[in-house]
Amino acid sequence: MTQGASDESTFEELSAGECLVLLSERSVGRFAVGAPGSSPLVVPVNYMMDGDAVVFRTGPGQKFDALGGQPVSFQLDEIDPSHHTGWSVLVKGKAYEATHWETDHLTIEPWAPGRKDRWVRIVPDEITGRRIRLAPFEPDPRAYL
Repeated sequence: MTQGASDESTFEELSAGECLVLLSERSVGRFAVGAPGSSPLVVPVNYMMDGDAVVFRTGPGQKFDALGGQPVSFQLDEIDPSHHTGWSVLVKGKAYEATHWETDHLTIEPWAPGRKDRWVRIVPDEITGRRIRLAPFEPDPRAYL
């Protein structure tokens, strides 16, 4: 562990296994994809894990049209602003429209309204994560005199 920005917290890298556990325990993250000539698109999606792949449903539109074999990212985090702690997981890889052979065993009910008949599968090239924790607290023994 390395020292963080504050003497009251520690910064640690998460293993790929720890990141996969966190990904499997949640159901909403942010999908990021770039489109030539425009700013990156970052949108929340409800998802599920299929092994180490992130899978979500979508409809026709900008995020689906931008897939095209280019790099994408998927990010998930949990933040505690009052304690300045939290964690973040980042999946970098490629996304493509999944076939029914890859998705027939999955059940995802999209939260957003509208037709969501396309399945997107993100195959990771890299899964990384970080966590900021409060440093262990040692009480001042003078407080008990």
